[in-house]
Amino acid sequence: MARNGVFSIRLGERDQAIHFWDEVANGSVTSSLTVFWHDSSFEQGRPIRKAETSTSQGLFVTENAEQPLVAAIRLLAGLCLEIQRDSEQFMRWAGGVAAERLEVGARLDYPSNLDAAQFVVKKLARSAYLRWSVGKKKKNWFVALRPNRGNSITDPAQLDLNGFTDVPLPEGVDAMADPFLWEAGGRQYLLFEEVAKGQSRGRLGCVEVLQNGSCSEMKILLERPYHLSYPCVVPSDGELFLLPETSEAKRIDLYRFSRFPWELELVASPIEGVALVDTTPISVDGLWYIFTTTTEPFMETLLFSATRLEGPWSLHPGNPISTSVLSCRSAGHLFWRQGRLFRTTQDCSVRYGYGITVNEVTKLTPHEFEEHLVCQIPPTWAPGLLGTHTWNESSAFQVIDGIRYGQ
Repeated sequence: MARNGVFSIRLGERDQAIHFWDEVANGSVTSSLTVFWHDSSFEQGRPIRKAETSTSQGLFVTENAEQPLVAAIRLLAGLCLEIQRDSEQFMRWAGGVAAERLEVGARLDYPSNLDAAQFVVKKLARSAYLRWSVGKKKKNWFVALRPNRGNSITDPAQLDLNGFTDVPLPEGVDAMADPFLWEAGGRQYLLFEEVAKGQSRGRLGCVEVLQNGSCSEMKILLERPYHLSYPCVVPSDGELFLLPETSEAKRIDLYRFSRFPWELELVASPIEGVALVDTTPISVDGLWYIFTTTTEPFMETLLFSATRLEGPWSLHPGNPISTSVLSCRSAGHLFWRQGRLFRTTQDCSVRYGYGITVNEVTKLTPHEFEEHLVCQIPPTWAPGLLGTHTWNESSAFQVIDGIRYGQ
């Protein structure tokens, strides 16, 4: 509560006697939560925060409330901190959000017996189909490569994802994902997460990509007693750095290449004590901006800024910049095309790593951030795909990853 108002929460797109009944019963891929600010009455509310989480499609509807309720706690905590820092500024901002009329005190109907019976039949049939069709099949991530002929992923009318060829799995490797490309000394290198056969913990591997698209023998770039992924290569002040995902260690580690790509040294841990994933920086007008994401059960994207990549990093006042499972986790480097800045993110609505969203960043300053969706990449560019969640490119190649059932 602030000086002249209160918060309320709506679970779902509309008030229901059983929260999220519509979303689960109708098979919606997302479920929403909205925080309203009331400064005059409960009949009028200003929607100041909204979160979208993936819908749990099981038989027990109430399980679907877990992620939205965690989202509510985080969003309300953040709003309270904003009020504590500067209540007058918060009041001015919240007062500028258009109000919606809300149904207060309206009678909420429960599903009929017929609705409940149809729901149970539908969910049991879905469960039986999944068990029959999937069985004991194992899902495997893989990486695919093609020459860079200038194909853009920023225009849905010209989206062309033909011509990708699987990168052969190195000997002893079960899966590859999170591919990044980097060019050094006229040579092309592919960095990626790899999981060895019989293991579940990721390591970072690297191969050289030859002109004909074939790859050299893999070497392990980095291995730790915790999971590693997302080998994001970053140039700064004439040096090359690596920002891998180290969320299992509950910190962000920054490495410097003393000799690219085979020699690394740890130089800083800008953030410690919290699990963050897929950290991706970009330098704009002499300032570093760093995008990173909190982990489940509720994902939200946080933006930091810094004068040096090594830190210290400061939270951006526009946080959180995304609270939607449709567009939260980073999906590769930010990139410029024809003077416009684009940020790829993961669509984790249907499942983790289901698709890629391409967003144009229209404002990125120490005080403002804005972006909007321009294109979506569903898992349809190759047969049998279940998901795709990383895109990167160099001057010579474009790379993408995917997940499918093993043969």
